Formats: sequence, structure tokens, C-alpha cells
Amino acid sequence: MTSTGTDLSIEEYFDRLHALFRALPAERAPLVQGRVLAEPLFARLPLPPRDNSAMDGFLIPAPASPDDLTTPFTLPVIGDVPAGSPTQVPQPGTAVRIMTGGEVPEGFDGLIIPVENTDVPLGSGPVPETVTVHHLPDRNHIRRRGSHIDAGHQLAGSATLVDAPLIAASLSSGVDSAVVHRIPRVTIIATGEELINGQLSDSNGPMLEALISSTGLCEITRTVCGDSPIELQRRFNAAAADSDLIVTTGGVSAGAFDVVRAVIEDSVERDSYWFGHVNQRPGAPQGHALWDGIPVVCLPGNPVAAFVSAHLYLTQLLRSLRGLPRPTGVKDRPCLTAVAGADFPEPHHPLIQPCSITMTESITASPPPGPRMRSHHVAALPGTHGFALLTSPVAAGEQLTVYPY
Repeated sequence: MTSTGTDLSIEEYFDRLHALFRALPAERAPLVQGRVLAEPLFARLPLPPRDNSAMDGFLIPAPASPDDLTTPFTLPVIGDVPAGSPTQVPQPGTAVRIMTGGEVPEGFDGLIIPVENTDVPLGSGPVPETVTVHHLPDRNHIRRRGSHIDAGHQLAGSATLVDAPLIAASLSSGVDSAVVHRIPRVTIIATGEELINGQLSDSNGPMLEALISSTGLCEITRTVCGDSPIELQRRFNAAAADSDLIVTTGGVSAGAFDVVRAVIEDSVERDSYWFGHVNQRPGAPQGHALWDGIPVVCLPGNPVAAFVSAHLYLTQLLRSLRGLPRPTGVKDRPCLTAVAGADFPEPHHPLIQPCSITMTESITASPPPGPRMRSHHVAALPGTHGFALLTSPVAAGEQLTVYPY
């Protein structure tokens, strides 16, 4: 894994990084949006849990044959079954008012006359003494117990993201917890003496915290470290003790003050790190390591380079850490086919180009206005919504693939 001085392609570097990541251990926890199932999830109760009414109306015993009931006819109303109240059984020649969701006696052979088919006004009101039925429905409007799903039905497989629809289905079928992967713990270390002495504000750390948080549940610790190798080694040791991933920015080239690379090369076995250049712009200097078994992703220090590298690599790698399906490659992510709204810069290397994306009758992607974006042009990032990975020129009006943030 050590650097050979040979440039890697984006795909080669992605594969190297991906080899470091495995899904986190599982634990049983309440169903919360953003967790990822480590085991399949099964319904504990049938849906519906009991026979119930699909309509507001009147429950009557089913006739032996359709000819036994000739409309119009009038029946006395002997009871009322709002949703959540005990059920009642109408005797032959009687009716029970019932609301949508009201319980029907289990297996009861009956039918529900929608209120619209009767002389009873729509809306709230007291229970009428009688109901006149003008015409019979074409079905019985009874939802039978388990007609949607049975107990034991698989609601979702492993590696499924817990979201609002799954929470609704699970709680409705009696499931309020699941075996899920642990929430990732990420430590971000922004490096550079200029961040300590106040020459520059740390923009990379907060930017990465926001970016990583936007990808899903994470517990994030963020810190800043100067160019002291002893202090950075201490930060690495502390992070490795309670993190699942360490992300650094800056210090990955081969200069006299590139402290991240120097500390890792002095402290980590030679087959457990790599530093070098990836054939991409911006963000060619890259590195990764294992520090006490914890993956370390070393991003460049220039803010645009750090931003696009995080989107290109970190967002996908966090999927694997969370237990979601492992991406098959760097382009295995949501994408859109767009029309270029302006000329994109001609790439001399594979270019990760942030762009705005507008969706009207068609999808249009455009690079930020102004001069070609450089790795330090952080003010060009606001207003972008995704990136294009370009290996050839794209002129206005031509199609291209864009990857939304």
C-alpha cells in the first residue's frame, strides 16, 4: 500500500480506499430514521390486526343471496362502532353504524353499506334510529385481518436504510426495534499551523462535518492541529481509541511541513499506508492509512480539493461503513443526464467539476460563472448542487452526466 510514485486513476484509488472499509458491528436499537438494518425485519402482527371497516357506513348481516334484499329498504340501527371501540354484532334485520377502521366481529359474514348509499347525511351526527338503504355496494367493504400482510412477513432485508415508510410499516405491524449497524463515529482533524495562529480560519473542518452529517447519522468529533508531529500523533491515538474513521485535511504532499504524511510514514507499518498522486483535478495529492486498525482518509488542504474529494470518496465509503450495499465503483451513485447550460472547462486531467443543476422541463447543468475553478476558489462552491466527472470537453447544449450532492 505504500506510494510508488506512480499516479493512480480515480477508480484505482477508490478501490484502495474501499478495501479499508467494512460494515460496523450490529446492535439492537429502536427504529430511528437513518439507521441501517443488519438483519431482515419481520412483522410481528398481521395487518390489519383485526377485521375492520373500510368505510363510514352501516354494518349489516350479509344476505343469503342478492335477491333477499331489494332496495330501498329500512333497518333499525341498534349500535355505534367508532374506530377503537368494542365491536357489535348486528342481528338479521338490523344495522350497526360503523366508522372507517371500526372493528368488525372476526369472520363476521356481513357487508358495510357506505353512508353515501343511504338517507343518512354525511358528517358527524347522532346515531339515527333507522337507516334507509338506496342501493347495495358492489363489495363488502370489510378489511380482513392479515389481508395486507401476515405475521412473519418480511418487511425489509438487511442493508436497508430505515426511513419514514419503513418506520410506519414496522410500527403498524408491532415492531419497534431492530438489529441495526452501529452509528459511525468520525473524527475530523484539520491540520496546519496557519489554523492555530489565526492566519486562516478553519473552513475544511466545519465543511466536512456538514458534508458527512448530510450523508446520514454520524457521531462527529472535530479538532484542529498545528504542524507538531508529536501533537498530531497524540491526536491520532486519541481518535483511534473511539472512532471508526479518521479524516484529515492538509499535509499530504512531500513538503517539509506536510505533517500528516510524515507522522503516518514514521508511525505506521509500510504496508498499511499509501501517499501519492491521483490522476484528478482538483485534489491530486491523496493518502490513506490504517492507524491501530482504524481507516484514515487523508484529504488535500485546499478547500475545493477537499470538498470534491470528500464527495468523490468519503460519501460512498461511509455507505459501506454504515452497512448499506457496497458501491461497485466510484460512479455507483445516483446520477442525472443533463444538458450543459454553458461550456465546461477543457480537462487536462480527469476533472471533478462542481456545477449548478436546474430542473424545469429538462435538466441543465452549468459550471460556476467566472474563471476556471481552482482548488482554492472556495467562493465558487455556493450555488452548486453536484459535480460532473469530465475526461473530455463538453460544450453548451451537449449532454453530460452529473452526480447530485
